[in-house]
This record gives sequence, structure tokens and C-alpha cells, in this order.
Amino acid sequence: MNYKEFLQLFGGAIFVFVNRVIGAAAVFGTQILLARWMGATEVGIYVYAFSLCNLLAIFAGLGLASSALKFIGQGLAQEEHGTIVGIARIGMQIVLFSGLCFAIAGEILIYETNGILSPQYITALTFAMAGIPAMCLINWQSTIAQCLNWFAAAFVPSNVARPVLLIVAIVVAQRLGEHLDAGDVMLLQLGIIMFLWLVSAIYMKRQLARRFGDVKPRYQTRLWLHTGFPLLFVALFGNFFLDINIVAVGLFLHPDQLAIFNASFRVAVLIAFGIQSIDAILLPRFTQLYAAEDTVKLQRIITLTTQLKFWSSLCGVIIFTLWGKDILSYFGKEFVQGYDALLLLASSQLIRAAAGPVSQILSLTGHHAYCLSVSALSTLIMLVLNYFLIDHFGLIGAAYTVVCVIALESLLLSIASIRRLGINASVFAFFKSDVVFNRVL
Repeated sequence: MNYKEFLQLFGGAIFVFVNRVIGAAAVFGTQILLARWMGATEVGIYVYAFSLCNLLAIFAGLGLASSALKFIGQGLAQEEHGTIVGIARIGMQIVLFSGLCFAIAGEILIYETNGILSPQYITALTFAMAGIPAMCLINWQSTIAQCLNWFAAAFVPSNVARPVLLIVAIVVAQRLGEHLDAGDVMLLQLGIIMFLWLVSAIYMKRQLARRFGDVKPRYQTRLWLHTGFPLLFVALFGNFFLDINIVAVGLFLHPDQLAIFNASFRVAVLIAFGIQSIDAILLPRFTQLYAAEDTVKLQRIITLTTQLKFWSSLCGVIIFTLWGKDILSYFGKEFVQGYDALLLLASSQLIRAAAGPVSQILSLTGHHAYCLSVSALSTLIMLVLNYFLIDHFGLIGAAYTVVCVIALESLLLSIASIRRLGINASVFAFFKSDVVFNRVL
């Protein structure tokens, strides 16, 4: 990697990080306002509904987003632009159809089960299911933009525009004297998702036509689906762990306790913003280096990025230890009881940072079957531990579950990365190698 490439990598990571920070601030602002205006119970219902919408939208994507990261990266490296155009076109059609099927099935399930958890969830969940198709399309368009290094199109709609527009809508409704409940907020979210999908679709269509307008598409749909489906579960466990936990914990906690757990977890995952920002830039670069079989440069980049992620995460844990109660108090006095859970959840993020991007490394090098087995095992353990620990320890039990599951997952994937690929992605690789900053450059 030369100096110019390093600056592009670093600059892209900074851009994504800033987007995530702005979006996180908007999400925090939204939930603080909702907690103060609606109370913890309504907030708990809303976060459960939106988390379920988010998860089902990822399931409806059938893993094509993860597949696109692999095959578009290879297409760029080998200048096979037909593959890029093909997967962009057919992928949009597949995720739209799949999203509609999931939405219809979700609506039927809600009314057949009288709200899944209880009748008070019905309205919010109804609007959440209606948002699945548009959420699927936004996720797909963001993935294509990320693969092509169009970072504004990839991260601004979901990370910045959606939460900012939601907080504006909530404030306007409050000023107009409207009393919002969980269903009302989910309806506002639905309208914003639909609007952003339309704007993003128009922009992406023009950009793709400008860059690949004369390229004949090449379709390998069966291969893309076959490759992507196992990666779906790996991506779910790695990138949507918060939503998985909200849905799982919501099965055992009352909505007000779920709201406190959600607030603690959202504060803790602020640590992950730096991690995800760097990974978002690393993944397309990683596929290109792996396709070129440049394992030496790949190891150096991974070692450097893991160091950046670990030490920034450690700083985050220290900050939450000192000021965690003050941060949680902004949500309301009852949210301060989530302080101990916050420290445990922050520690889990530090463990993940120390392990490095092992799931992405294994997934994109053909070891997705192993990652799938680890994700399945981790999910099973998470459900079992939640059942026993939440019943006895409440919020702390849910937080302990997160720490145990992430530690187990990180250990298993790190061992596999070393044994199968010869790549040590952990923070300890720095002390066992000759990788230093000037050699990376």
C-alpha cells in the first residue's frame, strides 16, 4: 500500500466514522426525547418493532449483500465489469420480491398471534412489517455503493439522513401538540424509509448508468445466492448483533426493562463505530488483495487496523466507566440502573475489537460454512443463557450473555483464521510480527 492509497483508506474511514457519529447522535437524541415524552414502556415497544423490521429486512436480503462484497471486489480487481452490472440489477429484483414476501408473512403472523408478544405491540409491528421491502432496497443500494467506493451514497441515507429526519419529525409532532406512542413513531419511520429509498434509487440508477452504461451484464445468480446465503447469518451475527439481542431479550423482559437494556447497549456500541468505520473501508480492499494473493500486505493492513480498533475501544471503556451513569441519566432517571449492564456490554465490544475482523476474513475467503456453524452455535447459546440468566438476574443477566457469546465467537473464529489462513487478526499479532507503521506504507 503506497502513501496515497493509505490516505484514501484513512480518509474513507474518517468519513464513515463521522457519518456514524452524526447518526448515533440523532438516534440518541430520538430515544432520549421518546423516553422523556412517551416513557420507557412505549420506547421498549418501538425499539422492539424497529429491531425486528431491521432483522427481517436483512433476512429478506438472502445474503446477497455479503455476496456482492466478494464478487464486486473481485470484479473490480479483474476488471470484469459485467459481473458488477449483473449482480447490481438482479440483486435489486430479488431483494424486492423477497422483502415483499417477508412483509406479507410478517403481517399475517402479527394478527394470527395477536401481536406476537402481546396486543400492545400490534400497531407498531404492523408498520414495521410494512417497512421491510423499502429497508431491503436501501440496504442493497448501500452495499453496491460501498463496493464501488461511493461512500456518501453508501452511508448517508441510513446512518445520517434516516435518524436525523426522524428526530425532526418527532420534534415537529411534539410542537404541534401530538401525543406520540410507539405506533406513531414507527409510522413516521416508515414514511422516512420509503422517501429515502426513492431518493437513493434515483441517485444510484444515474451513477451506475454513468459508470457502466455500455457494459453488458453477466449473470451468475445461482452462484451469488449459493455463496451469499451462508454469509447472511455471519453478517447478521457480526453487524446486527444489537438488533438480534433486542429481539431475543424482548422475549423475556418487560418493555420498560427492554428500553433500559437498549439504551445501555446503544451507549456501549458507540465503541463499535470506529471498528465498523474501518471495516467498511477494509472489506472491499481486502477482497482485492485476497484475489491478488498478496497475503503479506493483507496481514499488515489487518494488523494495523486491529491496533487502531483495540486502543480506541479501550478508551471508550474507560470513558463509560467514569461517566456512564451521567450518559444514561439523559434518557431518564430510571435508565441509570443500566450502568452495570453498560460496563459489561462495553467490555464485550473491547473483546470483539481485540479479535479483529476474523468473521469477515473467513467469510470472504471461502470459509463461510465454518462461520455459519459458529454463528449458529453462538445464537443457540445466547438464547439458552438469556432464558436462564435473565430469569435470575434481569438486565445484568442479559449483559452477561452478550459477553459470554462474543468471547466464545471471537475465540473460535480467531483460532480458525490462524489455522486455516495463517492470518492472525488479533491485537496480539503486533507483538509477534515485524509489522510496523512504516512497513505498511
